[in-house]
Parts: sequence; structure tokens; C-alpha cells
Amino acid sequence: MIVGIDIGGTTTKIVGLGRDGTIAYATVKASDPVASAAGAIGKFLAVAGKKMSDIDRLAVTGVGSTFIDKDILGIKVEHVEEFQAVGLGGLELSGAKRALVVSVGTGTAIVHAEGRLARHVGGSGVGGGTILGLGKALAGISDFDNFALAASKGCVENVDLTISDISSGAVGTLPPNATASNFGKMADRPSPEDYAAGIVNMVFQTVGMLAILAARAEGDTAIVIVGNTMQIPMAREILGALYPVYGVKFIVPELAQYATAMGAALFLKD
Repeated sequence: MIVGIDIGGTTTKIVGLGRDGTIAYATVKASDPVASAAGAIGKFLAVAGKKMSDIDRLAVTGVGSTFIDKDILGIKVEHVEEFQAVGLGGLELSGAKRALVVSVGTGTAIVHAEGRLARHVGGSGVGGGTILGLGKALAGISDFDNFALAASKGCVENVDLTISDISSGAVGTLPPNATASNFGKMADRPSPEDYAAGIVNMVFQTVGMLAILAARAEGDTAIVIVGNTMQIPMAREILGALYPVYGVKFIVPELAQYATAMGAALFLKD
């Protein structure tokens, strides 16, 4: 197998590509980069029912990969530039030949990808790290899964100001329910769930608009959104709500959280 490992700020993802076309996945919590990479391999082998000898080549990418400077469990490590991995993985999982691939991890990276070529376009510090940081500060929630559940139960109208709050009707192409200001209308006592919903809404509206503007600049008609934070169900709803206003459909592939690890493995594939 060719194995790709994406060592992120909070989780480490691993993907194995078999010569027979089989694909296997695994995820572990990230702490120490070297330990999490080794742990990811161990978990992956158990999940896939493979042995160490089944791994032909091993690629690492992601922010934590810079700390990997020697073999892992006796396997030679090959480094793959992260933006290249994001682009390759996004195209593979979406089935697109050319696209703007947006990876929402701890922060957000925007990559133009076509074939086996990928180019970093830009990005933002707004991403999953923003969600976890503000979630802890405002909602008192530090666990990702608990935060996602809380956001699904919250009411964003208790924290966000909409067009209808400041206008008697639509403003240009913006409908009355469009957000005029994130956290611009705070209820007297928003619940932790309301805060969580407002945080997710702010982050993914920001990511969505950055992606739309970048796609227009690059001439891309497909926008692929990947990354671990796409496991928040509300995120897909927020991106989908941008379509009536801007006419852009976002592609969120199944297993979007594994795109970068997938791209690292694909980079080594002949």
C-alpha cells in the first residue's frame, strides 16, 4: 500500500491506497506529531487488517509533518507539500478535473487545482481553531463533537443581526433572512447552543464568501470544501444557503476530512 498521513493541529488522518484499488482510513487525536503519526499507523493497520510489511511508501503532510525528520516505525518518510496534497485529494474525492479546493482545518487554505498541479491562492486564520477557541470562551464547550451537537440545537437568530432586523424588505439581491452582522444582535441571555450556532454560522459564511470570491478570480466553476470541520452538520447547511444569493454550489465530498491525507498518498502514486 501507499499510505498518506495528514498531521493536523488537532487530529491526524491516515489513508492507505492498495494496489488492488482498495482504500482504508483511520483518524487519531493529535498531540505530539511523531507520537500521533505512529499511533495513526498502528490504528490504521488494525482497521485495515494489514501488516507493517504491506506499506510500500509513506507520505506525510500537514502542519505537524515539519516535526517528522526521521523514519516512523522503521518506514522511510516522504514529505509532500500540504497545498499539493489538498488539491490532489480534493479533486480525487469530488471527481472534479479542475476546482478551487478549500480546506477548512485549524485555519482555512484555498488552493486552485487542475490535474496533478495545485497552487496556493490564499486563505484565512478563520477555521476550526476559531470554532474551538470561541466555543470554549463563549459557550464553555471544548470538545468538538459536543460543540457540533450544541450548534445543531442553537438558534442563530438570537445572536446574529439579519437584513429583516434593519430593513422592511430585501436589500438588493440579499433576502430578508440574510446575515447583516454576525453577533450583531445579542439576546439578553443567549444559551450555549445559541453561541455555538452563531460561531459556526460566522465561520462558514466567512469561508464560503472567501471561496466564492477566490473562485471568481481564478475562473473556477467548482468549489470543493474539505477538512475535518465539515463533520459539523450545520456547516453544509450554511454553505448551501449561499446558493440562492450567489448561484454557487459547493461540493462537500464524502470523507472530506481525509482529503489531504488522500492527496499525500496520491502524490506518491505513479
